Amino acid sequence: MIRVETQALLDGFAAAGLAAYVAALLLRRAGGPVTPRLVFLFGVMSVFYGVRSLAVRTGLPVFEGATYAAISLAPLAALLLAEGLLRRHAPRAMKIAIFAASTLALGFALFTTSRVAFGSRSALAAIILSSLVAILILLWARDRKSLSRAENGAVRRLAVGLAIVIPLIGTDFSELVASPIGFSPIAALVIVLLALSNGVSDARDVWIDVAVIVVTTLALTCGLIEQLDIGAFDDHVRMFALIGAALITMTLVVRIQPFGAAGRRISLRQRMASADTRSLNGFLGDLTKEPILKDLSVLSDHDLADYRPEALAQTLDRRPLWSAAALQAETDQLIEAEREPLLDLLSRSDATHVGLLSRSPLRVGLVRLPDMLRNTEAEVDLGLAFRMARLTAESRT
Repeated sequence: MIRVETQALLDGFAAAGLAAYVAALLLRRAGGPVTPRLVFLFGVMSVFYGVRSLAVRTGLPVFEGATYAAISLAPLAALLLAEGLLRRHAPRAMKIAIFAASTLALGFALFTTSRVAFGSRSALAAIILSSLVAILILLWARDRKSLSRAENGAVRRLAVGLAIVIPLIGTDFSELVASPIGFSPIAALVIVLLALSNGVSDARDVWIDVAVIVVTTLALTCGLIEQLDIGAFDDHVRMFALIGAALITMTLVVRIQPFGAAGRRISLRQRMASADTRSLNGFLGDLTKEPILKDLSVLSDHDLADYRPEALAQTLDRRPLWSAAALQAETDQLIEAEREPLLDLLSRSDATHVGLLSRSPLRVGLVRLPDMLRNTEAEVDLGLAFRMARLTAESRT
């Protein structure tokens, strides 16, 4: 049996962690097509857990209605995010079905709130779960060759997160699953942890973080159970869930703060400082060990034959790194004939940034930064990496 007071506390942790992530997305103003979709999905989830906690604390019908209204939008928000990550539309039948499901669930939630008890809406659970399963299938059956390595990593992490959260959503509905507590808030926090690490940390590092949190949670739970003399197994589970949610929330808040990202920024700088500068290939080989540069593509004059390589090099020579946004904004410094070839090259290569690595022989680097890393210190560090690569190449000529 779920204790609603304990559930309210767990929901509060989830709402805080999700809200912190949404706030970071808005404050960074990263732009790009995926960021608004991330804001929509995790904003909806933050509102859901926040108002569900308030519904228990206050007993006001308005919060209960808002709870079910918010969760009804989750399938639609998840579909929009999936389309953004895949860079293509979902099948028309799926889009219509999920839109209809969200609309039906929203109407069901708004017009039955006062007559259905907390946690017992099995029909609403079936609608939401079916929609999320369809989205999971869409992600897993993607055309991997049409996406870059970084994009495939982002899609894979979202798919893993959905695979974790889908069965745990059922625990929130007491008539479907006999569970001591609803575990979906913890699953939502894990998805945010995965999303926050995308393009910044290796997948192995993320799972190490998760393992450390689980072990720490177990240790703290066992200690508190012994000290407080808690005997019931259900209470053990509730204690574990609360401590785990608190630790994940604190991890998210720390990582979102500037000092939390400092270590990941320093990693690339340390790699540049220790990289092999005896040759351009050796230097780039060391740098591509960093997640941010794993998708680096290096083109030669032969690959650039359609773009007048010498003219292209002269344009790129003006700064270490050009982004698509910078090329579109530099209407004063660049003429149309200089800007368009670079924009076309970025579009064809599915890249967001381009820079000159060497003039003789000509080498041009292309890389795709995730939306969350644009207009941040990571972009500055990427420019420094391109500048050092250029100096390394020139020192050997």
